[in-house]
Amino acid sequence: MPLHTVHRPKTFDEIVGNESTVESLKAVLSRKKDRPHSFLFTGNSGTGKTTCARILKDELNCSNSDFYNYNASNTRGIDTIRDIIDNCQFAPMNGDVKLFILEECHMWTPQAAESILVILEQPPEHVFFALCTTEPAKLKPTVKRRCHLSEMKPLLLPEILKLLESVLEKEGVKEFPDDVLVKIADVCNGSPGMALNLLDTVIDIADNETAFLAIESATVSEANIAHIAQVLIKGNGQWKDVAILVKGLSGEPESLRYAFLNYFNKVLLGRGKDTDRIAEILTVFMEPCMYSGAGGLTTEIYLAWKASIPTTPF
Repeated sequence: MPLHTVHRPKTFDEIVGNESTVESLKAVLSRKKDRPHSFLFTGNSGTGKTTCARILKDELNCSNSDFYNYNASNTRGIDTIRDIIDNCQFAPMNGDVKLFILEECHMWTPQAAESILVILEQPPEHVFFALCTTEPAKLKPTVKRRCHLSEMKPLLLPEILKLLESVLEKEGVKEFPDDVLVKIADVCNGSPGMALNLLDTVIDIADNETAFLAIESATVSEANIAHIAQVLIKGNGQWKDVAILVKGLSGEPESLRYAFLNYFNKVLLGRGKDTDRIAEILTVFMEPCMYSGAGGLTTEIYLAWKASIPTTPF
């Protein structure tokens, strides 16, 4: 099994980083009364939102048969919400409670988001919800107000290194190059999930140079990203030329999207002109492509290219 699956934290005490968020969750769950029944986990991809939501399952003594996981990228309509509301009326089959994890909830249709408000505010005593999203700004304020908010922030480099060293120790790996670990921590964007995926890629590679090449091919092509970004900033490139550069990108689409976001963020903060156009390009890369994959990233780059072309006044 992949390292990120084998070593996924089973308790809050096993989570590395985000101490204040974890302590807040432990405190509210220990309440004898007025314990929240709706939780909202926000943060970038791979920062531990779903992990925390799954830990709730054991903390609440929820059985497997009373545990439900929905992803709004596939089930985003009002019919799904109606099914959930109907299910809530029945008592748990085995455990004490029912737990519904609702991932990427910002992708709900407006009707679905509206229909879940009542059950979020006044759920039956045996029902708990864990909402997860990478885009909390797209959620209705009325949804947010009904939930206990937990923001999962990217880990700092020392925290990523601590996680990697802990996993290596559990795997029985006694010696591993420090520079390879630093490289993983440097390119994973603070995501423990991505860090463990990268470690899984190189854990059996003995040669450091080969490990570095494997990490590079598994993440982002920085040179191509910079080249594409510069073409977009200048606003004078043809799409056929940009498309050739896009074909040369290697790495996981969501990681590439973050790389573009970070690049244009730095440009916007350091630029004294054309800021509106750069901000428009930056906005294009704010939509996650973890489910749309390479096609989603290509579409975003195309829309960014269109936004980069200066308009000619009549």
